[in-house]
Amino acid sequence: MVTRRFITLSIFALVVGLFFAAQAPQAVRAECGVNHTVVSGQNLFRISLRYGVTVEAIARANNIADVRRIYAGQVLFIPCASGTTGGATTTTTTTTTTTTTTTTGGVGAVGTPTAAVDCAGFRATSPLDGFNDGPTTFYWDGPKGGSSVIIYQVIVLDDKGTRIVSFDTASGITRVTGNVGFDAIGGRSKFSWFVIAIADGVEVCRTSTYPVQRAWNPNAGLSP
Repeated sequence: MVTRRFITLSIFALVVGLFFAAQAPQAVRAECGVNHTVVSGQNLFRISLRYGVTVEAIARANNIADVRRIYAGQVLFIPCASGTTGGATTTTTTTTTTTTTTTTGGVGAVGTPTAAVDCAGFRATSPLDGFNDGPTTFYWDGPKGGSSVIIYQVIVLDDKGTRIVSFDTASGITRVTGNVGFDAIGGRSKFSWFVIAIADGVEVCRTSTYPVQRAWNPNAGLSP
């Protein structure tokens, strides 16, 4: 009788143990060296916890001046912490692995499309002295190995580092005209901009970020 009761209690304890083990949260392998698309409700702190990378490291890798300001749909490059290497890409792109390299003239490759892209020589050339108060043409030198680049995108930031407008163009065209006037993007006079090259849906190269001022507009006087 005692033996049967002992066996029954042992089986019960085993079942309970297995149940709670199944309910325990499973550790998720932190990944880095990947692109992350921001969804509604996310902030840099939560994203940093997910990947095991500091908020400061993510902000520095993406030229984010204000860590409190990111937006849904923004694509962030997640750098690796010191001494670690990147894992498999889990973003909604066609890549399977991601690497980071630094090259002359650009911030470097932040993705690996179906064909490698050499970012050397990728740099913005104009306007570096200021925006017009209206349509402005942007120029840049394409990456040395840019044959697989599908589109270029000029991204304009306000004085707080927040993205306010972007202009796209096709492969092989290294200029685009966009309206950065007061009536199009609002007040303020200080901005910055950079260009990214996108291949197979992945950002592969990025130029440095260039601070500029816009031509004075009397209507913008209340927004420094």
